[in-house]
Amino acid sequence: MPLSLSTESEPVMDAAPPDVASLARAYGRTVFMAAYRVLGDVGQAEDAQQEVFLRLLEKPFGGIASWPAYLTTLTVRIAIDRLRSRQRWRRLLPKWRASSPTAFDSTEHDAVQNERAQRLRKALCVLKPREAECFTLRYVQGLEIAAIAQATGMTSNHVGVCLHRAAQALEARLGETTTPSTEVL
Repeated sequence: MPLSLSTESEPVMDAAPPDVASLARAYGRTVFMAAYRVLGDVGQAEDAQQEVFLRLLEKPFGGIASWPAYLTTLTVRIAIDRLRSRQRWRRLLPKWRASSPTAFDSTEHDAVQNERAQRLRKALCVLKPREAECFTLRYVQGLEIAAIAQATGMTSNHVGVCLHRAAQALEARLGETTTPSTEVL
């Protein structure tokens, strides 16, 4: 609903931002896939997707240049927070209660991929938040460095530094020197 200018101190809005329902219809799948790539669990991804759109309902938004980039970044942040939370709970619960069923037990390859994905998820939880976010946006979501910089409000150089530090930390933690791959998550 456009606002009228009754005094000089009131803002004027040219066009109303899109409503959350239309954003959910347009970008719901994108948000779900971003969450699923980070979390690796359908239920957790659906919860993260719901949280993204609930946040949009609770907090007014405007001036978003790129909805896909904004929503993907918000989703990745929420998903990483959920990973960290899940890790904290696993440390508190007895091991027999915390074990999660493997998603792929049909072939040896799927089992190895699932194990590598779990190790990467755990390693992402240990990274600094900005490093984990940049790494996930670059290697899981496939965003270019310039798009990551725009979405996060960082400079391209800072994104590059975060990616470098994340890769070094992950290599040290995982003991692998392979290039990150989207099929890992």
